[in-house]
Amino acid sequence: MTKEGAGKINKGDGITRPAAGAGTLAGSVLMLVSVVLLFMANAKVPFMMDDLWYSTNISDGSPLTGLTDIFESQKWHYYSWGGRVFTHGFLQLVLMSGELCADVINVVCTVIIAAEMYCLALLSSGDDHGKEPVIFFIMYGMLISFCPDFKMSMLWQAGCANYVYSTVWILAFYLVYMRTLAGKKDLPLSYLFMIPLGLMTGWSTENMGPAAFITSLVITVYVIKTKGVPLKTKIMLAEGTVFSFAGSLMCILAPGNFVRKDAGNAEISEGVFERTLQMLKGAGEYLFPALLILAACYVLFRTSKEGRTDIRILIMLFAAVMSYGAFALSPHYPARAAFGTCVLLEICCGGMLSSLTKEKEEKLKAVSLLFLASSVFVIFKVIAE
Repeated sequence: MTKEGAGKINKGDGITRPAAGAGTLAGSVLMLVSVVLLFMANAKVPFMMDDLWYSTNISDGSPLTGLTDIFESQKWHYYSWGGRVFTHGFLQLVLMSGELCADVINVVCTVIIAAEMYCLALLSSGDDHGKEPVIFFIMYGMLISFCPDFKMSMLWQAGCANYVYSTVWILAFYLVYMRTLAGKKDLPLSYLFMIPLGLMTGWSTENMGPAAFITSLVITVYVIKTKGVPLKTKIMLAEGTVFSFAGSLMCILAPGNFVRKDAGNAEISEGVFERTLQMLKGAGEYLFPALLILAACYVLFRTSKEGRTDIRILIMLFAAVMSYGAFALSPHYPARAAFGTCVLLEICCGGMLSSLTKEKEEKLKAVSLLFLASSVFVIFKVIAE
């Protein structure tokens, strides 16, 4: 090998690439630094606000002592204050385990989300060559850097339960459908676990649950009409769709939601005009960084590849639009509630970037380092406050 070709490899497709080395090592170091800082940031933010309330049996105000108290709490909550039984049930379990355990769980769930985003990005791209960690680094960096309200969505314990924890099982739900759409083999026992997974997905948050149901319905109809899949796969897809629909209804139509609405809230705007303004504010403020990166990725994608955008990327974009559009029916759209929509937009970015790794691998490594460094900065800001 000549001096000029040292450290380069050819995978047989006519493209010579630099061997994995400095870029991957630097990314791994930045990733480790970011994860450690994330733990430190979680440790700095104590239980606060709703955390203190959910640390008790909210039906009678006594301290949590076990699962019975959690069941009693969630029964009271469902009929008296809101419908997020699964997310708040997990929240109470974590609160009962103590702050240190909660901090560890929060960090682990964040990394799991990044891994799920990575898998969905590869499935969306239609390419299996993206085994390099560069796309994973980009997904993790985006997740932290473009979070609309990092502290309240990912560090405040109640916010972390509502958005980070629920996103873990929501993305797992999407993974099952995207694997089928990509022609992958069904996961073992998927026709059984899709029942609780679909129910939990629908019964998560008022925007992400219905968005997942609608997206799963679209994928199910498309797959059955265009692909010759086994009966067991059709049953699995139908189960997830039906139970996510049931979960969405249980969440949205919870008696506690109507009790809470009747109780009144000075922050809630009831008029259509006010709701429209909040939606526009959400797109222009909460989602703007992710939308800007999405536009940049699309330009890069279209200038590097010929043909139409893969339907799998369009499906994930559709899911993001549905999760955003659901807030047209909500009187309130806080920044932290845009967490899931941002995650779906970032998966679309990852799908387009993943399809470019063969031609733009070195540039993408630089991008991944930039996003990881950005995540370090965002986390460090909270620690330094």
